[in-house]
Amino acid sequence: MNTFDPILHRYTIAGRPVPCVTSVLRDLIPGWSASDWYLERGRSVHACAAFVAQGKNFTVPECAVGQVKALRRFFTEVKPIVKDVERQVYSEHWQYAGTLDLLTCKPGTDAPMILDFKASLTLSVAYQCAAYAFAYPGRVIKWGCGVEIRENGSYQMGKIYDLRKYQQDWLNLLGSYNVRRKCGTKEEKADGNE
Repeated sequence: MNTFDPILHRYTIAGRPVPCVTSVLRDLIPGWSASDWYLERGRSVHACAAFVAQGKNFTVPECAVGQVKALRRFFTEVKPIVKDVERQVYSEHWQYAGTLDLLTCKPGTDAPMILDFKASLTLSVAYQCAAYAFAYPGRVIKWGCGVEIRENGSYQMGKIYDLRKYQQDWLNLLGSYNVRRKCGTKEEKADGNE
């Protein structure tokens, strides 16, 4: 059975702990580190994004007022078709897991696309979306995109990536991460924000 412990932010597959997508990226791609305050705010923003996507009422945390305004603008203006929200995905074959923010459709098509909400956009979003697409059960997902959610209430959609071009690189990153763990250069601890 696959499980996710939200308190420890730990994923398991068949009772065995596995790395999460963000841990791999944080370990190997510069700039993925953040202070505890920013990680906590990121968790709040992602929780709010899920509520906005599902049309739920909620109290906006003070640390996320601008980002929630941006999220509401994004959902009002872009009108993404919400297929799945905050979905834990598990790759039993490759032994990793993660939580994708939003599964929607590529604009103008019915092709599934992963959206990931970010504080800033970098190329690493392509690898993150590719990892989620690779692990998503029962579906082939070829498209992914980051959406920068800004503190000033604005947003910016990033480039739409053909994730097939990034899946092998994701597996290379995962392999490097696992070698670092085996060699003792990567300390195991609870993960941060997904």
